[in-house]
Amino acid sequence: MTVEFALVGTVLALLFAGIIDLFQFSTITRDVERSSAQIANLIASCSRSSDQSCTTNTMNTVIAKQANAMIRYYRSGLVMSMAQISESNNTLKVCAGNMTYLEPDVAASALAQMADKDNAIVVVVQIRYVAMFARVSQVFTGSASSIIRGWTTVVNSSGSNAC
Repeated sequence: MTVEFALVGTVLALLFAGIIDLFQFSTITRDVERSSAQIANLIASCSRSSDQSCTTNTMNTVIAKQANAMIRYYRSGLVMSMAQISESNNTLKVCAGNMTYLEPDVAASALAQMADKDNAIVVVVQIRYVAMFARVSQVFTGSASSIIRGWTTVVNSSGSNAC
């Protein structure tokens, strides 16, 4: 009976540890996606005004204060990237922000949302996730850490290129 309990208890403990890591991973993923959407909407609402410097100033302020924007994850390798982009003839051009180019998946997502001569704000938030139970996670995934990345594209104007 003791041996059976030890075998079943070990399996249940590993299963419980895996569930905790899965829950933590999904919570962080949700926070990353929500933060990118909120920041993109903030910048996009500013850029709807006629003042182009408002967009640039808001991006610079968010970049400078990123530790305060996601204070819970700042020590987890938080990286915030943002750009104002313009689309012309199915080609994206980065107008402002701290991104010099868009990753292929981010660019494909932006192009799918934009029409010709649209302007948009893209915000990418990235965090390095380290599992609470690293050994258990490593058994199931092959790695104890991974990168969680979320992005949002908000189209803020149509009909004229900003760049």
